[in-house]
Amino acid sequence: MSNPCHQAVTRLGFIARLIATCLLLLSVVLATPLQAETITIGKGSGIVWEGKPFDVTLSGPMGSDSMRVEFGLASISTIRDRCMKESDLVNIAGYLTYQLAPGVGLIPRATVSASYQRYVSQAKETLSGTIGLPETKASANGWSISNPVDARQWCLPPRMSSEQFFYLPEGERISRGVGSWAIVADGTQTASEIAISPLYYASFSSRASGDRVAQIFSSDITLRVSTLECSVQTTANIDFGAVSYSKTVGAELGKQSYPLVVSCGQASDYISANINLQLRALSGLYNGQKTRLALTQGGGYITGEIENGTTGSGACNLTTGLPFDNSPIKIGSISNKESSKSISDRLTWRLCSGGSSLPVGKVTASAEMMVTFN
Repeated sequence: MSNPCHQAVTRLGFIARLIATCLLLLSVVLATPLQAETITIGKGSGIVWEGKPFDVTLSGPMGSDSMRVEFGLASISTIRDRCMKESDLVNIAGYLTYQLAPGVGLIPRATVSASYQRYVSQAKETLSGTIGLPETKASANGWSISNPVDARQWCLPPRMSSEQFFYLPEGERISRGVGSWAIVADGTQTASEIAISPLYYASFSSRASGDRVAQIFSSDITLRVSTLECSVQTTANIDFGAVSYSKTVGAELGKQSYPLVVSCGQASDYISANINLQLRALSGLYNGQKTRLALTQGGGYITGEIENGTTGSGACNLTTGLPFDNSPIKIGSISNKESSKSISDRLTWRLCSGGSSLPVGKVTASAEMMVTFN
């Protein structure tokens, strides 16, 4: 299976039989992680980098009873006093992004939540939703909020239209944003270096004294656009075969190992770069442990290991294997004197029991695998 960097998602399927069927699906995305203060992307298209996690909680009274939709209760913006205008974002490769350079844009993948008090009843209401990827939308006490709202984007007020006497001015307000960033390209980008402006997570008020703002994307990061391009070959459908069911915590139920070959090339403006593997859990981390990918139904997990000492052991009773928290694992490098490079490794996957809660029947788990460079 060959996946060039400009292609979207490839599915890896893991199958086992406990008494029922155990299935793990991994989607593969090629991207480039952030190292230090420089982000490097190549000539691919789609999501070409993802990283820079953030977790921000803002609190304090609104200071005003007025709810105006350009002052989102949860928002991500390039400005510190209100939500971004719809015209500030550009559609690149099918994603609505903040343009960094021609053909290149930045987009958050954020989960947000907020609580506030109403003016008349003083009742507490809550808002929850997402900004950027997969979409910008939320719900607040049964009301649906989508973007654009009054020609604003990445902006989630608690209603779709402004209202007077909405907030209790002195009431408690808490707003939290958790997520990371993605860089999107359409394949037309050219070799260059670009300084990236700061971006903020904010909970705005119609009165400036009520604004709460935190920077979530640094102002001293440089984007490096290169001609580097990579492809990956690995087995897409992995069958653990018939395995025994075990309620023993940390028991290994199945194990399979397959080749992983990453091939990279650069056409001009050669650069030196590390080549990495990243995995991001979609079905969650088992008991919060970054090296254990949780089964969607709970009760068990998957571990990964790259041979030749690239990672520690992926044994079920250890926590030293591949991380599923999007952190990069270096598997090789290419120098500014090399036009191409091929790296060969082996991936070992294990199906593991979580104990007595291991379910009977079909179970699933999912993650995104990213072959990256920086």
